Amino acid sequence: MKNILGVNSFITWHPPKSDVTVGNIKVSAGKGVLISTKTTNSSGHSSWPTVILKYEKLSLEELSLWVLFHAFITGDPWTLPSYMGTIQGVVEYMDKPYGSEKDYEDFLNAAYRTENIKEKISYCDLYNRFTLLSEQQSGMVKNLLLDLKPGSQWSHAEMADYSYWRMVIDFSIVEAIVGQQKPCTGEKHECIMCGKTEIQHYPVGAKEWIEVRLLEIIGDSERVKQYLAIIWTVRENIRHKTVHESVYPYQRPSSQLQPGDNQFEVGTIINNFKTDAHALTALEHNMHEVTRILLLDNVLQTKIFPDIRPYKIRSGGMSWEEFMKIMEPKH
Repeated sequence: MKNILGVNSFITWHPPKSDVTVGNIKVSAGKGVLISTKTTNSSGHSSWPTVILKYEKLSLEELSLWVLFHAFITGDPWTLPSYMGTIQGVVEYMDKPYGSEKDYEDFLNAAYRTENIKEKISYCDLYNRFTLLSEQQSGMVKNLLLDLKPGSQWSHAEMADYSYWRMVIDFSIVEAIVGQQKPCTGEKHECIMCGKTEIQHYPVGAKEWIEVRLLEIIGDSERVKQYLAIIWTVRENIRHKTVHESVYPYQRPSSQLQPGDNQFEVGTIINNFKTDAHALTALEHNMHEVTRILLLDNVLQTKIFPDIRPYKIRSGGMSWEEFMKIMEPKH
């Protein structure tokens, strides 16, 4: 399998518009490249245009920290695989630059995938904050970036559905951010069933605790309501059953899509994820987004908490099952 990446480069969707110095690192955008990867449904290959990001020679420790930061701050799916040499696909140069260059002097909108943030913080300043992360925060970032998607050896996605475990990991990150409440001291109880004594209790229930902590972190009750709806749904329906009962995603039918953009709001997702494959995917996506937003603030102290964006699927007006029938090879 051909790979033309240089020794001091990796692939990203978010290269700088101009050369930039980040700590001891000199960063510049390289040529555009095309990655052709095998899809998990055996229907062919997908091409993903990206840009090579080149850097100066560094110690392994410096390089690893910077690559981790870049993957985290951009949410770029190609950064870590290209750095680790695990890209499954053919890499070829494009005839022209990809055109996705970002302003590294004003990086918050790129980090949060929006255009509405007026505060300006540079990529370099964010990196300097990142270098101060604790061992626990480093673990949370790595867990967020952990890729559970099936590799090229899987020819059918239903044999490797990672959606539940992705949400379990994301919930563990949220749980680490909000922290554990301390049990009440002084009064202890006795169980009337088994007679066990000195049983401790907590001041409030788990849902109220998460809500209180989110309000302390976010400071906006309406935003907390949005985030909590997703977090609690995952906790009660996915996290507990996956960890304690080893449940696995069961096959759900896909709802009929309308031509154009189909939006899945939070309420629709919560009401339908048990019976609609699209809604389950939307729940996984939203949980990951909420987790990433909370972790960006926890690590970088950004104090930015945008609304949850509706999950969108663009369609020609057919169900996934109908689409797959069209894509099936003809014998």
